[in-house]
Amino acid sequence: MSFVPAEHHKKSFTCFYCGVFSQMKWAPLAIQGTVNNFLDMAECQHCFEKSFWFDRHQGENSRQLIFPMTTSLPMPHPDMPESSRADYLEARAVMPHSAKAAAALLRLSLQKLCIYLGKSNNINKAIGQLVQDGLPEEVQMALDAVRIIGNESVHPGEIQDDELEEGVAKAFEMMNFIVQDRITKYARARELYEMLPEDKREAVADRDKG
Repeated sequence: MSFVPAEHHKKSFTCFYCGVFSQMKWAPLAIQGTVNNFLDMAECQHCFEKSFWFDRHQGENSRQLIFPMTTSLPMPHPDMPESSRADYLEARAVMPHSAKAAAALLRLSLQKLCIYLGKSNNINKAIGQLVQDGLPEEVQMALDAVRIIGNESVHPGEIQDDELEEGVAKAFEMMNFIVQDRITKYARARELYEMLPEDKREAVADRDKG
């Protein structure tokens, strides 16, 4: 199951604690035998850890996550380059407070990833170069999705706030998808090939010269 962002009163989402897509049991927060009128509690039915939210009657704070002060967004792919990883982690940290800031940081993370892959520091041009290299269409779509969401997040009226938040949450997953396709699968193939006896690899090299 892919990552599903948390939302107030959503029946199931990816748990902040165990990282499992799980059903959530919602209830008003009970304190010393009484029920308050402004907090809701969600209990993960996989690990039974709890998150706490303002209820729907709290004005601009309505339905906002209070605790944990974290996010259930996916961690960066283990093979994500360090330069790109730092901005990804910063985007992940600010996402609960500003989807627009997270989108801009993700775009920067993507730009640094393209540079790591040896492409232009102009992100749009870099994606075009990757397409010329034979980039699969689904990876191109993921790259452009992260790029466009990052661009449009700073232009008023281009994307509605609720749509932006949903799009940015998916963009985190797309960043990991890009790393898996552009870095991980080639590294694993290389590792397997280098396990072969040297004389076998030399025979393959001789074959390919011809």
